[in-house]
Amino acid sequence: MSPVRPHRRGFSMIELLLVIAIIGITATFVLPRVRFDNTRVDTAARTIDLVLMAAQRDAVSRQHNVLVVFDTSAGMLRTVWDANQNQSAEDTERERLSPLPDQIVVARPPGVSALAGDSTSALAGVPDTRGPMLLVQRSGSTDRAATFYLTTVRSMLPDEEVREARAVQVSRATGRSAWYSWTGSQWKRAP
Repeated sequence: MSPVRPHRRGFSMIELLLVIAIIGITATFVLPRVRFDNTRVDTAARTIDLVLMAAQRDAVSRQHNVLVVFDTSAGMLRTVWDANQNQSAEDTERERLSPLPDQIVVARPPGVSALAGDSTSALAGVPDTRGPMLLVQRSGSTDRAATFYLTTVRSMLPDEEVREARAVQVSRATGRSAWYSWTGSQWKRAP
């Protein structure tokens, strides 16, 4: 009688290589169609929300104005502690930089309607050479209500369908912000 050999479990090397090759071929067709722009725009909206909350906390706790400058050319948010209360971001004042993701534009894309209750555009307000600016006062309120629109460079192209658009709306009285997502036909408040 010959000894019985136990059955081997697992995959052979050829089977494993065949599965890896199929996954690789599928990925070459699928990955160019995947757009990572939604996560970039969401990250930018959350960054603005967090920067505004931190600026409000600092303004109340330190009892002086805090400026939030949208440095559009550098792709950054600059939080400036306005110690001399002149409503101007000077190089001698303390600041904190918060980068925005690449390929993000602070603008409302063409074909996207304004958010209900939109009182001002992102470019209005306290002027600064670097970009739009919001003043957070010692009481925690802001100098104005504002809506900041965010999108990608791709969504700003004339023939491109707008898929990525967010709006961050700031209340003047409370200084609180809420952000919204464009669904393709209307704005929906983000969680």
